[in-house]
Amino acid sequence: MSIIIKEHKPSVELNPYVELFWSGDFNVNSTSFLSQRVVPNGYVELIIHLTDFHWELLQGSDYSPSPDYTLIGLFTKPYDVHFKKLVKVFGIRFKPEGIYYAFGLPASELHHNFADLEDIASKSIKELCSRLIESNSIDQMIMLSERYLLDNIKSSKINLYYLNKAAEIIRKTNGNISIDELAGKVYISSRQLEREFLQKIGISPKRYMRIARLNEVNRKIINGERVDFTSLSHSSGYSDQAHFIREFKGFTGETPKIFLNKKDKFIVNPNNADFI
Repeated sequence: MSIIIKEHKPSVELNPYVELFWSGDFNVNSTSFLSQRVVPNGYVELIIHLTDFHWELLQGSDYSPSPDYTLIGLFTKPYDVHFKKLVKVFGIRFKPEGIYYAFGLPASELHHNFADLEDIASKSIKELCSRLIESNSIDQMIMLSERYLLDNIKSSKINLYYLNKAAEIIRKTNGNISIDELAGKVYISSRQLEREFLQKIGISPKRYMRIARLNEVNRKIINGERVDFTSLSHSSGYSDQAHFIREFKGFTGETPKIFLNKKDKFIVNPNNADFI
């Protein structure tokens, strides 16, 4: 096994903002170069490298080591990461509408992009990251992160509102809801909902629904269920198998059949694992 990922559930108070905490060991055997393709999952990731070895991202025309503290924005296309050594990280997976409460930064500013947290965040978050690197256990990292985020969220004095509820409904329905029904559930017009998604999250609610639907497909594939693409396409809300294949390839870069045969070449994070 080249990759080991463990996911940890956040506290109830953080649940509106954070999907989960996770730790990852990549290129575990460290015997050769490892390239992985990351599939979009509809979240924003804060990646904290715990050692001197970092994963490499395409920056400009070449791959180079990512910053110590890297924010990975909401992608709608796959991207590649390279590992030349064993890389250890601690991650915080933010709901895209929730990252604003933590850092005062809307997810729309990170759309399809990576950012060095040191360039955009306050001194306190940098101090937190330094303490996380010095921590002795994943439990301590989570405790420090929760304490910081809860304090930051409380001091922001920003109330949750219909955008948060709408995004959560999309995730809980796996994207199988119409725009009109969604707007009705949060008591706002479809046009205003569309505008808020674009301004705060960076993509339309329809596109976010498509990512949520893909996550459900990937959960079923990762669970090891017997994959029949015809039934899978219908059970996941696609109009037909051709629609399913087209959508799947658009988000992963491969057809479902090729993806299934090359699963170990992809990093898929549909929030499927049992929490530690």
